[in-house]
Amino acid sequence: MAKTKIETMKRLRIVLLFFFVIIILLVGRFFYWQIIRGSDLKAEAYAQQTRNRTISPKRGVIYDRNGEVLAESISVESVSITPKNIKDENKEKTAKGLAEILNLDYETVLAKTKKNTADESIAKKLDKSVTDKLRAWISEEKITGVNIYEDTKRYYPNGALLSHVLGFCGTDNQGLEGIETQYESVLKGVQGQLIVGTDAAGKELPINDEKYVASEDGLSLVLTIDEMIQYITEKYVEQAVADNKPEYVSCTIMDPKTGDILAMAVAPDFNPNDPFTHTVDSVKENWDAMTASERTKALQTLWRNRSITDTFEPGSVFKAVTGAIAIEEGFVSNVDAVNFVCNGSLRIEGWDMKCWRYYNPHGQQNLRQALMNSCNPVFMDIALKIGKVTYYNYLSALGVSQKTGIDLPGEVKGIIHSIENVTDSTIASAAFGQGFTLTQLNMLSVLSAFGNGGTVMQPRIVSKILDSDGNVVQENAPIATKQVFSEETAKKTLDMMESVVSSGTGRNGQVKGYYVAGKTSTAEQGRGDAKTYTASFVALAPAHDPEVAIMLTVANPKGDLGHQGGAVCAPVVSNILTEVLEYMEVKKDYTLEDTTVKVKVPDVTNRTVGEAIRILNNAGLKYDVNTKDMNAMVSAQMPAPGETLVEKSLIKLYLEGNDTRFNTIVPDVKNLDIVSATKKLSDASLNIKISGSGVSVYQDPPAGTSVEQGSVIRVEFRTVGIDVQ
Repeated sequence: MAKTKIETMKRLRIVLLFFFVIIILLVGRFFYWQIIRGSDLKAEAYAQQTRNRTISPKRGVIYDRNGEVLAESISVESVSITPKNIKDENKEKTAKGLAEILNLDYETVLAKTKKNTADESIAKKLDKSVTDKLRAWISEEKITGVNIYEDTKRYYPNGALLSHVLGFCGTDNQGLEGIETQYESVLKGVQGQLIVGTDAAGKELPINDEKYVASEDGLSLVLTIDEMIQYITEKYVEQAVADNKPEYVSCTIMDPKTGDILAMAVAPDFNPNDPFTHTVDSVKENWDAMTASERTKALQTLWRNRSITDTFEPGSVFKAVTGAIAIEEGFVSNVDAVNFVCNGSLRIEGWDMKCWRYYNPHGQQNLRQALMNSCNPVFMDIALKIGKVTYYNYLSALGVSQKTGIDLPGEVKGIIHSIENVTDSTIASAAFGQGFTLTQLNMLSVLSAFGNGGTVMQPRIVSKILDSDGNVVQENAPIATKQVFSEETAKKTLDMMESVVSSGTGRNGQVKGYYVAGKTSTAEQGRGDAKTYTASFVALAPAHDPEVAIMLTVANPKGDLGHQGGAVCAPVVSNILTEVLEYMEVKKDYTLEDTTVKVKVPDVTNRTVGEAIRILNNAGLKYDVNTKDMNAMVSAQMPAPGETLVEKSLIKLYLEGNDTRFNTIVPDVKNLDIVSATKKLSDASLNIKISGSGVSVYQDPPAGTSVEQGSVIRVEFRTVGIDVQ
């Protein structure tokens, strides 16, 4: 009996131990699932019982400097399906309806309805008119499993305008080019969510608590671009493409005092609303035959902002920089003093570096004339006298062949010899813009310093960042990088550049009513059989106090106009400036009501009569000489070289051994308008120098004075009704 009781107790202990172990295991398992894995399991259960859909935020708006919308996000809708929510017997019907209404491939849609997935995208960025039609069909046919949700799409209201600066977005609203990618983190905003309850099979519950987490719209940008100036620029850039059949044309307009980019145009361009459709006819014709990589390359070339991504040798526009260095360093104190001579070439390191007019050398010249004539030997001589160390110090200070730091993606820097490898021929070539490369924007920013008292400004494209309420979050102030030249040097350089336009190679760049400072260029790119030309023209206007600086580049022109910058580019810049200056309401320099403009009198002394006549004709001036011998030498002229006169003014020429002068009486031109006063003085073989507008109130010399024929009479004009005492 006692033995049985002991065995019973043993068995009871074993059972109790067993149950104790079971309880410990259950508690441990409970602890594991509830405490250790609890948060994970909760999340998994939540995920199993819900489905998230992202809500795209609206990207920030991009405005021009005047508040005009350049890019915005508009509300659209996207469509997806939940295959598990579509009954098997309705899959074909659903696929057919979606394909017909949304213009999609039926087999592709049908395949998606048969997938064992929670969500399949059908179509994105649809106009509400399309999705409203879809809603009506869903309601009428009692379709399940089709989801329509809000979305946004990037829209560019001006189409191709400013396309290379703005760039574009992909289907997911992510910036892919231009400003859109440069400021992606600012513009994109924060995605929202729509959380929908589902059953264990993944089907949406007919009654559930949807949770909506609103998206946060992106910040907006205010550009320095002026929409109207951009429109004007692109209009004439497109015309330049049609006239010259080039590889491309680019044009940038900048405020020299702030660095603000007012316009930046490249052609051919593209439509950022449809960026994957090529716009060049020759490419479109071969599109179907092209490989995928060839198509990608063609599109990437089309999207390139050539103003900042393509480098070239600038050519003769760089002579203005060399001349300014000579003035700043004291090698030239008087730009009108005859200190140079062109014999057609300059022998350097054993070979002859030629002037473009080597066949008929320019002869003796001052610095102004050398720039007007675009004479290579003069600027080569200057650079050699300055020396490579000093010359390169200026190039470095100006940022030549460096990135400008503009807030756009893809900017590259040019290539320039390191100073250790510079030879005399290297410096001589650099003096007239060959042997190194830079971008259009780099060249324009350098030359803009002459319109800003010698200070280089960093170009900028974004001036402000705004929140959704229009409050300024960030303001980008103008940045002055360095004062390289004195104000006096800058003024002298502008004055010489004004002579280039009034009487030199840039005459086609004249703008009625304004003095324009400019420089032409026809730069060789490559050598031998690979040689091409890049034509350029740079201008600052008005010349005395520039409000705009502009550079137009035509790469490899093949039209009837040839490849010279003065013929290809200067007329285009003239057209652009004519409209831009009027739009900006810039005060005119003069108000002649004829087609006349003001020109500087060229120096025709020590030239044959025939050559003097040709030079004066090209400058738009009349002449009077007492000989028919075209080979006779001109020994003197009246007025003197450098005088600023209106077009068609009279230049008296005097010959060696025949220097007889004649006097005339100054007529009274008081109370006459400009046209009448000009004609009255011209009839007396006299010239006029005009200041002001309206009617004449003062003249010097006064009426009745005896002066030499060809003399200049200064006449001041004022608006009628103003007290002139």
